[in-house]
Amino acid sequence: MTRAWALVLLAALPAWGQMYKCVDKNGVTHYTDTPPPGCRGGEVGIRSIPPVSGAQAAPRSEDFARQDAEFKRRQNERAAAEAQDQASLEARCSSLRREHAALSTQGRLWRFSDQGERVYLPDEARDQRLAQVREAMRACP
Repeated sequence: MTRAWALVLLAALPAWGQMYKCVDKNGVTHYTDTPPPGCRGGEVGIRSIPPVSGAQAAPRSEDFARQDAEFKRRQNERAAAEAQDQASLEARCSSLRREHAALSTQGRLWRFSDQGERVYLPDEARDQRLAQVREAMRACP
């Protein structure tokens, strides 16, 4: 299978080169990709075949300019998305570090309930949350 592809590629190589028209001593015209010594003739201008619809394709320079502009737009969008992802990661890591510092203190942790009473966090819940925070912090730079 690979040999078949290699033959197809090798057969297409002459199509990529410049063509030359040469007339030999006997007046016979030959077309080659490399002109032999003493060749009378010259380069052959090969033009593309116009489309059947008659519509002309846009000049290549316009296509390249459009493709380049689209490529740069995609690069800018990707860079903006990466910057936004980096900013959100930094914000998350900062929040995790603050929570880790609060959970690592020696005193008991508490919060106010809806009734305004002080509710203490059990030590088991504190240790469990501290383990979760440490695991989440592994993704932080």
